[in-house]
Amino acid sequence: MTLPPDQQAFGKAFCKMLRRVEPVHVDRMLHDGEYLNWCGGCQVIATPGHTPGHISLFMEEASIVITGDAIALENGLPVIANPQFTLDIEQAAESMEKLLAMKAKTYYCYHGGIYSLT
Repeated sequence: MTLPPDQQAFGKAFCKMLRRVEPVHVDRMLHDGEYLNWCGGCQVIATPGHTPGHISLFMEEASIVITGDAIALENGLPVIANPQFTLDIEQAAESMEKLLAMKAKTYYCYHGGIYSLT
């Protein structure tokens, strides 16, 4: 109901679609700083804001961050993904800054593609 009138139909349809998504069993909770043996090793980075519990992954050896929805790209520049659907905009901004401060060579953003500092 907080969306502008011209976006409310989309918002309602989106919420209806989300209500149809069946929950999945969580077999393991991940925590900020936890190290996983995937892809040669990666670190879990807590990046809440867009959604509660959102994480990103940092592959230190390759200097790659998988941002998920913590960062989107617009015109090749990092921005908050879909701010109108972000649950905590201040927390999302902090998470985005946290990831960018890592100075990784490459950021894989779920919305917008690849952001590279090289």
